[in-house]
Amino acid sequence: MTEPIDVLVRAADAGDTYLAWRWLDDVGQPRFEVLTTAAIEPALTALADALVHRRAGERGTDAAHRALTEGAFADVDRERELARLLTDAVLPPGLRAGIRQRIAAGQRVRVRLTPSPRLAHVPWDLLCVDDDDRRLLEVAEVVLEPPATVHAERAILPEPWPDVRDRPPLVIVDPVLPMRAGSHGLGQVLDRAELDRFAERVDEYVTAGRMPVTDGDQVVHCAMDRVELSAALRSPRSRLFYLGHVTSSPDEPGSAAIHLNDTVAEWGMAAPLRFPGRDGDRLDRDDHRPFAALDLLMGTSSADRETWRRYGFDEARLGHELWPMPQRVAVIACEGGADYRSAETFGLVIAMVNAGAALVTTTRWTLPADRVFRSAIGGFEAQPTTELALRVDRAHEGLDPIGELAEWQRGRLREWRSRGELADTPLVWAALTHTIAPLKQPAVVGDQQPEQ
Repeated sequence: MTEPIDVLVRAADAGDTYLAWRWLDDVGQPRFEVLTTAAIEPALTALADALVHRRAGERGTDAAHRALTEGAFADVDRERELARLLTDAVLPPGLRAGIRQRIAAGQRVRVRLTPSPRLAHVPWDLLCVDDDDRRLLEVAEVVLEPPATVHAERAILPEPWPDVRDRPPLVIVDPVLPMRAGSHGLGQVLDRAELDRFAERVDEYVTAGRMPVTDGDQVVHCAMDRVELSAALRSPRSRLFYLGHVTSSPDEPGSAAIHLNDTVAEWGMAAPLRFPGRDGDRLDRDDHRPFAALDLLMGTSSADRETWRRYGFDEARLGHELWPMPQRVAVIACEGGADYRSAETFGLVIAMVNAGAALVTTTRWTLPADRVFRSAIGGFEAQPTTELALRVDRAHEGLDPIGELAEWQRGRLREWRSRGELADTPLVWAALTHTIAPLKQPAVVGDQQPEQ
């Protein structure tokens, strides 16, 4: 297969938003466009209204019901209008023309994008490249890239995929959380039917010899904490797959966290989730502590000796030493890719890249759980979010996970256009993002891209 022609797209917010792009087959001609706030805000507001985004006084389930019944992603025509509105707002005509020119010449195109916080939720794959409703997904590969400083200063360089692909994966599906976490809306993600599908998938791994039997017993709805996660990751792994809860606080990128079976008994950088209504500073031993991006970066640097010993060390260790990331990581949860939402690009994705990941697949916005589809739509039997997660899991086993998932998304787009059923809504499958950070950065001219 021929190497793609890359276009680097970088966005920055400074009052207005500045979008710059450079084709790597024409490096002497960088281009830019100013996206004025007045021009892009109506499109971004329309996008926010289409997503699972809680309004004042609204519960999360109510927001999901509204998105599935009233939002733009609930109707083919409204989704097409939203895509065109976003295209006109954030994808400059000159960039679209460059993409069409290279596609017409029979070239493959890869868009290497670093969005600004204002553009972090934009589903770039759905944007239109012409007036015939061709989407970027149909003609190009879209990947996210962390800032160059992340590449230059990362603690662990990833190993090549061919060297690690035969190692067992680490799969964590809907882990059990401390009971008090439920008071903060962090309940079980999957119902019995979805859990059974993942259990079948794990059985396939065990039967094929891809996963030890002991691992197979600790995958679906397991009670794993951060200490056990550390032990599991320090055993050689090909990849990590996590399906569960991710939360983050606005303008606090280091607060982005996955949720495991951790209480305040486990030391960590994230503040525990206190029982609602409790007065004063008193903590209860059952209060839940999230496992945050700051933990994954800083490790036990400010902890005591007893904490060090729990991880098997006699001194403080940084996060990449305690939780080294395998070559590929998938985090399928509520807005796992919140990194790009902050002016300081840092969160779980960047922390995982720093700890050794070459590819991190996650989601750019909150996904509705399958049970929400069923409660919002009578007689609904599909499992769109579970299907997405299983597709990611399978693709991460293969040679070209980004390409495989893009082909699956194209199929979903065709079904969406032809049938218009919510089982195929882009609200689910268009949420996927892929952050790439290979062993070395893709070359500007001439060199081949390392295998992901």
